[in-house]
Amino acid sequence: MLVPGRELLQYAVERRCAVGSFNTYNLEITRAILRAAEAKGEPVFLAVGRGPLMSAGFSPLASAMLAAARDASVPVAVHLDHSPDVATVQRCIEAGFTSVMIDGSQRPFADNVALVREAVQSAGGVTVEAELGFVPGDEDRSGAHDTGIPMTDPDQAGRFGPETGVDSLAIAIGNAHGFYNGEPHLDFDRLALLAGRSTVPLVLHGASGISDDDLRRCIELGVRKINVNTEIRYALFGALQESLAQGIAGYDVTKLFDAAIEAMQRTVEEKIEVFAGAR
Repeated sequence: MLVPGRELLQYAVERRCAVGSFNTYNLEITRAILRAAEAKGEPVFLAVGRGPLMSAGFSPLASAMLAAARDASVPVAVHLDHSPDVATVQRCIEAGFTSVMIDGSQRPFADNVALVREAVQSAGGVTVEAELGFVPGDEDRSGAHDTGIPMTDPDQAGRFGPETGVDSLAIAIGNAHGFYNGEPHLDFDRLALLAGRSTVPLVLHGASGISDDDLRRCIELGVRKINVNTEIRYALFGALQESLAQGIAGYDVTKLFDAAIEAMQRTVEEKIEVFAGAR
């Protein structure tokens, strides 16, 4: 069932867990994400970035995501991830998205606040996420990242919610999009300060490659939404490469993608277990 993103954030706050946000690029990934959510009986954010929307065609991909969410047996918020502009936010809201992210994290604080405030005012009550402190990497590509990353300032985080009206805040505590060079080192002391000062639920991007124990600790300290992308694509590519190496008789496209869907579903289920099990 399609629900507002705010409903899922409240679910996580009340249960002291995190709701997973999983990025899709096509029907097969969408199916894997929602099958995993239904298998675990947990809500999810079904997320997409501006790049995939432009690549696949905005209306076909957006319509497919919304239709899949409505047909799901668990609550699903259809979410725009990392939009740098208000125009894309507005287009997604007009299409029926129930959650959007405006990303002004690379701007100076005052400019970020102004951009987010504009997005919130134009959203008409639809759930809005923003980012403070820069989470490096490209959410649509996999790369290795060091953890010398600009961190979110707790004092600014305390001001950000009231000054913008945003619903949730993505933070930087040593996390990055894609995989990491070596072990990521998250600043849990900073996270505790952020959780104490932020007036809105906290979001962790770049969860791929972070250990389950560290993810559980993030949830214990107040993270209520966790984004996963790279590990799903890793499962997709691995399954396709294995199937193609073994050979698919008769060029059976359905059989080829069924194996990939199953691999991605397992990956998403494993994440959902960690996020929900930390209650």
